[in-house]
Amino acid sequence: MNYMKKLPTYLLILMNLYLCGTLVLVSCATSSGGTYSRSVQADEAAARKSRSAKEASSGGSGGTTNSTSNGNSSWPGSATSSTAIIITSTPPHGTVKLLGLPFGTPVLVDGQYNSGNSFDLSPGQHHIQVRVFGFEVWEEIVQVDENRTVLLQVQLVPAQFHIIDVVAKHVSLNPDNPGFLGKALLTVNVTTPGIIQGRVVDSNNRPVKTFKPINVDKASVPVSWDGSDDQGQAVVPGPYTLLIQALNERGEAIGREFRQDVYLNHSSIRRTWLGGSGFSGPFFVPDTQILPERTWVLGTALVSHLASPDEPVASTLVSLNSMRLSLSEYSEFSFLFSAVIRPWVTDMSTNWAGFTGSWKLRLSEGPLSAAVGIRGTFRSFSDESTAYYPPAWDGLANFDGLSLSLPLEYSDGPLRLFAAPELQVSNFYPYWTDNRWPTPDLFVWSTLRLGLETHFTNPIRFALSAALKSEPLNKGLLALQLPLSLGAELSLYTNSPVNFTAYALGEAGGPYSYAVYGGIGIGVQF
Repeated sequence: MNYMKKLPTYLLILMNLYLCGTLVLVSCATSSGGTYSRSVQADEAAARKSRSAKEASSGGSGGTTNSTSNGNSSWPGSATSSTAIIITSTPPHGTVKLLGLPFGTPVLVDGQYNSGNSFDLSPGQHHIQVRVFGFEVWEEIVQVDENRTVLLQVQLVPAQFHIIDVVAKHVSLNPDNPGFLGKALLTVNVTTPGIIQGRVVDSNNRPVKTFKPINVDKASVPVSWDGSDDQGQAVVPGPYTLLIQALNERGEAIGREFRQDVYLNHSSIRRTWLGGSGFSGPFFVPDTQILPERTWVLGTALVSHLASPDEPVASTLVSLNSMRLSLSEYSEFSFLFSAVIRPWVTDMSTNWAGFTGSWKLRLSEGPLSAAVGIRGTFRSFSDESTAYYPPAWDGLANFDGLSLSLPLEYSDGPLRLFAAPELQVSNFYPYWTDNRWPTPDLFVWSTLRLGLETHFTNPIRFALSAALKSEPLNKGLLALQLPLSLGAELSLYTNSPVNFTAYALGEAGGPYSYAVYGGIGIGVQF
C-alpha cells in the first residue's frame, strides 16, 4: 500500500472524526449544562417555597430548623439533583518575598537558580542567596512555616574583588578526547572585575603546571586543564588538584585558595553521536563506548545528493535528527528521526520518513573493547515502487525491521580501528542491479563496516570507512552484493559542548552505477 499517496486522505478522515467528536462533546456539554441549570433553578424555587411554609407554621418567629443531609437533598415537587465536589490537595508550603531586589536578578534558593522575588517553599529552613556582579553576596537562612509569608529586605553592598566559589564541570578527563570532552573544566565565580590565576599540583603537592593570570571582567569565567605540564607534555594518569587564587594588581594573593581534585585517565574515547545506525559516532564511525551517566546528546544533520549518472545535484535531501541518552554505566538508548525529500520530483511517494530506536550494551572496555546493539526501525514506504532510499544502507537508511550488531574497536593513542558486523531482518532488501526479489517480503542479510579514526590535532578528528552487504541469507545465497559503501567524516570539537562534522559518502555498483553525497551536522552534549 502506498501510504504517502493516501496520507492526505487519512488526514482528512482524522480531521472529520475530530470535528464530529468535538461537536458531539459540545452538544452533550450544552445539553447537560442546560439540564443542570434548570434543575438548580427548580431546587432553589422549591427551597424558597418550603422555607416560607415553615416560617408561616412557626408564626413568623424566624426560627430555624437544623437538618442533616447525606449530600442528596430534595424537596416535595422538585427534581432530585446531586453535585460532586472534587477536592485536590496541594503540598503544604509557605512564601518568601524579597524586597529591594533589582529587576531580573537571579536568586539561588537552596543552590538552584530562580527568577522573580516571590518563592513558594516547603516548610523548613531554606538558604536564599542573591548574587549581583559588583556587590557582595547577600544571603539569608530563613525558616518557612506553612501558610505564612516571610518578608526579607535585600541590601546590596559594593564589594571588593574576591572569589565567591568554584564550580566543577568536568573532574575526570581523558586528554585523548577531543576539545571540550578532553579537559577538566571549572567555573570561577567572582564579585567584581579582577585577576585570578590557576595552577596544577600532583598527589604529592609537586607543581605540574601554572596558568597565566586571567583578567576577569564578568561574574563567571571558565578555567580548563588539558592534562599537560608546563612544557606541554602529557602527564601520567592519576589524581591531580587544580588550585584557583584571586590576585591584586601587584600579583599578591587575595583571600583563600580554592582547590578542586580531578582525575586523569585514558579509559575511553568519547564522541558526540549525530545519527546513523545507532552504533556509530556520527554516521560511519562505529564505537563501543557508552555515554557517562546522566548525560545526553542532541544532534542534527543534512545530507545532500551531489553526483550520479542520471540525477541532478540536490535531487535528494536527507534530514537526520537524533537523541542519545545514558541509561546506566553500561548501556544507553538512542532515537533517530530521518526524512528523505526529493525536491525536483513531482511524485511525492518518493518522499518518506522513518523512526529508529537503538539500545547498546557495553561488553568490555580497554584498548580492545566490544559492545552489542539492538535496533528497531519503521519506515513509511513498503515496496520498491515508492522507496527511493538514500545511500549507505547500513548507516542512513535503516530499513523496516530489526537488527543485531556487535561493534568492536581497538584504540591505542591517536589511532582507532573499528569493525561493526550487523545482522538485519527486514521486509525490504536494498539493491541496485537486479529485480530478483519482489518486496515486501522477509529478508535476512548481514553488513560489515571496517575503518579507522585518527586526529590531526586534539580538536579535529578524521575517519574513513568502507562496507559491503551480503545477499539475502534466507534465499539460499552466500555472496556479497554491491554497491560498495564508503564514508568519510571530519569533525571539529570546540571548547564548548558543541561539535561540527562534515560528511562525504558514496556508493558504487559499477562504472556507471554510483552516487555521491555530502553533508554537515552539529551535535550538543548536555
